[in-house]
Amino acid sequence: MRPLFTAPTSFFSTALIASAVLSSSALLTACGGDSSSSTEIVGPREIAATIPFAAVVGDADVVCGEDYLNVGSDASTVSFVDFRFYVHDFKLVTDTGAEIELSLDDVSTTASGESDASGTSPSQNSRVAQLDFRDTLGCEAEADVNPNFNDGVQVTATVEEGVTVAAIRFTLGVPFDLNHKDQAAADEPLRNPGRASGAGWNWQGGYKFTGIDVAPVGGWTDPQDSERTGNRWNMHLGSTGCPVSLSDLESGTEPEICENPNRPEITIELGAIDVEQAEIVIDYAALVSGVSVAQDEGGAPGCMSGTTDPECEAVFANLGLGLDLGVGENAESEQSVFSVREKVSAE
Repeated sequence: MRPLFTAPTSFFSTALIASAVLSSSALLTACGGDSSSSTEIVGPREIAATIPFAAVVGDADVVCGEDYLNVGSDASTVSFVDFRFYVHDFKLVTDTGAEIELSLDDVSTTASGESDASGTSPSQNSRVAQLDFRDTLGCEAEADVNPNFNDGVQVTATVEEGVTVAAIRFTLGVPFDLNHKDQAAADEPLRNPGRASGAGWNWQGGYKFTGIDVAPVGGWTDPQDSERTGNRWNMHLGSTGCPVSLSDLESGTEPEICENPNRPEITIELGAIDVEQAEIVIDYAALVSGVSVAQDEGGAPGCMSGTTDPECEAVFANLGLGLDLGVGENAESEQSVFSVREKVSAE
């Protein structure tokens, strides 16, 4: 059973915060009727919302303990071991290309790791949010419900009258200034141990921006080395080529910009979908399209952002990243991993 997500789950469907001009019962009204239509805001207003996310493999929702067929270039069968990632810097993009900043609601706690009655700890602070699609503890079949499951990001925004929204934009990863700090003293969702347990990237002195890992049925093999095998194929996106070592960071040296920041900016066109009904989808099948998850030809198992890792070339391209260039310079292809769909209304 997937745990209940008690926060509001429709995009821009929650209550009005400040006075606003209301023309109907809906906060947002779709304009136009063809595939290029977008959403016109009736404002000005300040609004609170939850942006819902969904994790899928093709048409199937991600559930721990389930097998998924026909994954990757060799049509492998996999089950999930982990499915977490960090996002920040949310914006709406208008039909004129202007950006409307969405502020993350600050629901963080300090490093004391305070939790609510269910044991869950905050999934976001004012700078960064963590999506966690492990519906059971450890993503193990028959395990207890994961109290940190999270499929939405809470935001607020100020929207002017007559604005037409054409796209949603956000950045995948942890902001630079938060990425190289003491993880034990960090606010959730960056505290380690805490929600970031298993998301620390000690060899780079930062975080794994994505921990999206699978267990291929039969494990993986190296086609060039029969003795090299494994049972976990990982997708760890994170900054590499960081000039300040972990030991120097721990000694108080200030971090410097990494050679490969690897924070893709994701822009998703809404098309005919009303923003109020939009749900952002991450598709694992699209993430590993063009690469085998039953083989590993070198480097770390799967893709851990190594610039010479054979498995990373296709995965990075699917995210719109070049393998060895920094964000802002490496959008060699359109990302195909994230999309938007109309949210299914609860019965």
